[in-house]
Amino acid sequence: MVRWATTSAPLVAATDASWKGRVGGIGYVVSDGHYGLLGRGTGRLDPTGRSRVLVNELRAVDYLLAGYDEAPAGLTVLLDSLTAVRYLHRWQAGETDAMPTGYSLRQRRWSNKPTLVRLAEQVARRPDLTFAHVKGHSGHALNEAADGLSHMARRRREESFDLRPRAHALVDAFLRDWHANATV
Repeated sequence: MVRWATTSAPLVAATDASWKGRVGGIGYVVSDGHYGLLGRGTGRLDPTGRSRVLVNELRAVDYLLAGYDEAPAGLTVLLDSLTAVRYLHRWQAGETDAMPTGYSLRQRRWSNKPTLVRLAEQVARRPDLTFAHVKGHSGHALNEAADGLSHMARRRREESFDLRPRAHALVDAFLRDWHANATV
């Protein structure tokens, strides 16, 4: 993790997902230096359904929130998917049964609840979280960092390279820009 001095300003995070063929990646970065990236493949039992990109944009938010014992109060989460932001807002409003088209709710071997069901329930209990849209590929430092992390995680599934120093350097560079310009 890259450590950045925190001020009294609320934390801002960005999440993103990347898919190519049957391999994907998700990533997040927070203005205080927390970040994460995770690659995954798909198989015949993949529960994603037809909404693969949308589901993984939402999984990236779950991955971010799971990175904390308790997500910081007042956290703002930026996404470049308007549809994902709409689902998060619906869940905050109590519509926790709303799920992307084709997302399977079948029992999982590795968890009591499917990821998006768990995320919907968590978001419904957290009205203090703010979910906002940011235009992708527009130069927004946190969004560009999350995009870079998700691409890196996806590529790492098929290529061999030293992920940790690359991820650290990418986050450090974008956070320098973020803190120099400090806008949501």
